[in-house]
Amino acid sequence: MLIQRGKIALNREESVHQAGFCVLQADLQELISKLNLLHSEERSYYDHLTFDRRKQSYLLGRLSAKKAIGALAVYEDLEKIAITSGIFQFPVVQYSITRNLQVCITHCDNLGIALAYPEVHPLGLDIEKTNKANVEVIKGQLTTDEHSLTKAISLSEDASCTMIWTMKEGLSKILRTGLTMDMKVLEIQSLVKEGPDLYTSQFKHLIQYKAISCLSGPYVCSLVIPRKTTVTLDEFWQAFRHATAATITNIR
Repeated sequence: MLIQRGKIALNREESVHQAGFCVLQADLQELISKLNLLHSEERSYYDHLTFDRRKQSYLLGRLSAKKAIGALAVYEDLEKIAITSGIFQFPVVQYSITRNLQVCITHCDNLGIALAYPEVHPLGLDIEKTNKANVEVIKGQLTTDEHSLTKAISLSEDASCTMIWTMKEGLSKILRTGLTMDMKVLEIQSLVKEGPDLYTSQFKHLIQYKAISCLSGPYVCSLVIPRKTTVTLDEFWQAFRHATAATITNIR
């Protein structure tokens, strides 16, 4: 099991906020060893799960979210926090001393990533693995302008389409609707390479947000934040790269 935690400063013109993050890499048996961190309500839900894949995704999400909260509030007893689901399946933090904290959760394979953030400063997050079958579905959801963006940047079609998808899903998590809306509302305006594996994007309609993405092997992770917020994400992206490298090694 690999657990990496830290803090991200969210710098605004007139205020500074903090988010906590956790990048977790673990197989199901390793996660089961941490069942003591579940709240009684979470444990009751978990005990009704039948399939190992669903058990693993649930534990990756809940444990990474609690560890992200713990990165900000070390005095919390994590087993006393319950992370339940809203009506559109977004996570809701309950029974927490830090009542103004909420979380965003994403998982893929044996990777779980979570952000804990103050309600006054929303964040969105998504991770996906590039997959040709999934990309064919994604391509059908992209606008004409988004297709043009995928061709204008030095990325494979699989990677660029997956990256745009993670940006859109990250934004939908901020809106707390999931992908239940017309995808055109989440349309990407731009896609710009900022470093060897980093990319940024603006949104066409929801112009108050921006996305920052990292490509590590076959995995793409996107963080969506308010457009006027400045962040330093070196520690976060390093944790992401480290965890994906460990995952790739284990798969092999």
